[in-house]
Amino acid sequence: MARVEFYFDLVSPYSYLAQTQIPGICARRGAELVLRPVLLGAVHRLSGNTAPIEVPAKGRYQYRDIHRWAERYGVPLQFPDPFPFRTVTTMRAAVFLGRRGQIESFVREAFRLYWAEGGAPAGLEEADERGPVAEAARRAGLDPSEVLEGAASPEARQALREATADAVGRGVFGTPTFFVGEEMFWGNDRLCFVEAALERV
Repeated sequence: MARVEFYFDLVSPYSYLAQTQIPGICARRGAELVLRPVLLGAVHRLSGNTAPIEVPAKGRYQYRDIHRWAERYGVPLQFPDPFPFRTVTTMRAAVFLGRRGQIESFVREAFRLYWAEGGAPAGLEEADERGPVAEAARRAGLDPSEVLEGAASPEARQALREATADAVGRGVFGTPTFFVGEEMFWGNDRLCFVEAALERV
């Protein structure tokens, strides 16, 4: 079976947009979707990239562009305030749940909560993430306390660091990034090429 590897961080608006579409693409093409959580800030740092928000003109442009894509897809969007927001605990939770085979529902609910319902972390402290992570876990049918405990474990911390470093070693410099085999595609606007690649597999 063909598969699509999806590298993402919940802080990435284009990752939110992409995750509303990529499951359908995989379903149409009979492909497996593999979620690859990473920490975007570390990806930028390790790859030498710069976050769009650090370039004011680019940040203003992308704010409107993100809304255009949401309108095109017909998906809800409540742009978080403040932005960017903290996702370290969220992504550690995703890694923890990935190892237990429970990542899909958590990531889906977290994306919906953070980007469609205005429920993203309201600050940049670790404590600001606990409520949103717990709520996403609850919606996914998971034990919030267990998810938070798992996210705080040394194993989850190390696993996220390794996953991020491995992604950069593979050529990832931002999110969303997709791999079909060893062919890489960066950006929500490259989903058409992801689907075309699946047609060739």
